Amino acid sequence: MVWPRTGTSQPGAALRSLFWVRCSSSRRRNPHSSVNLPETAAALKRTLEALMDRGAVVRSLESLGERTLPYKMSAHSQQHTRGGMKERMDHKGRGAGGHAEYFLVDFYAPTATVESIMEHLSRDIDVIRPNVVKHPLTQEVKECEGIVPVPLEEKLYSTKKRK
Repeated sequence: MVWPRTGTSQPGAALRSLFWVRCSSSRRRNPHSSVNLPETAAALKRTLEALMDRGAVVRSLESLGERTLPYKMSAHSQQHTRGGMKERMDHKGRGAGGHAEYFLVDFYAPTATVESIMEHLSRDIDVIRPNVVKHPLTQEVKECEGIVPVPLEEKLYSTKKRK
């Protein structure tokens, strides 16, 4: 049996991914817009393409904006502090900052691909902390109504007597 949403033979689930993209202070131009940052856009593009390559159907992408990190984190040999910048630079000359862009992606994917998705997100140098959780569908999945079949017997063989 092939599942209609993913085109695979494995059952899928509605999933929600929250990931934090690194943002150094030299890259921040407008704190309310991540669209004009080419590195952020490239990281999003890589992430969404990886999801779709693994059979996911992306339902929505939401930017939660730039925020300070909730606690100290280390990812990809960098220390990300709760607030502000550390004076350390990584091997590409970028600072290890305390700010990050938060993104929320709702997608539908086979449950067997979650491990592969998490592995890809954890290897991406621009993603600080990836999370994927199972999420209940917010809208009911409706069958395509299309053309409703008309009961021909009722139309042809009417029980009313004609005058």
